[in-house]
Amino acid sequence: MGALFLAISLSMLANLYPLGGNPQVIEQNGGYEKIAVTDSATLEVYEGSDSIFVVMTVCAPQCSSCARVYNKEWQLLQTLTPPFSSIFPLATIENGRIVWKDNDTWEY
Repeated sequence: MGALFLAISLSMLANLYPLGGNPQVIEQNGGYEKIAVTDSATLEVYEGSDSIFVVMTVCAPQCSSCARVYNKEWQLLQTLTPPFSSIFPLATIENGRIVWKDNDTWEY
């Protein structure tokens, strides 16, 4: 992604996810970015040909994710859900795909 898109995406993400903190890019590879929003929250962003995938993961202490798809104007198109039932679903973006993991290892 270009520097202009990066600056716009950090600004837009700060508005979309108002958690406070100073967003910092911790990984960047082509159309993929991983952004630390706070000490306990990260965003993974993947820019596809016509949409943008966003995975937000928050850990407190157990990690859980939500995933959304936006168009190029940052309008929400769809909220994605894991293909299984879990209290703590964990998602990552791998090779332009959202991969879900059941992170429900909490002791009840």
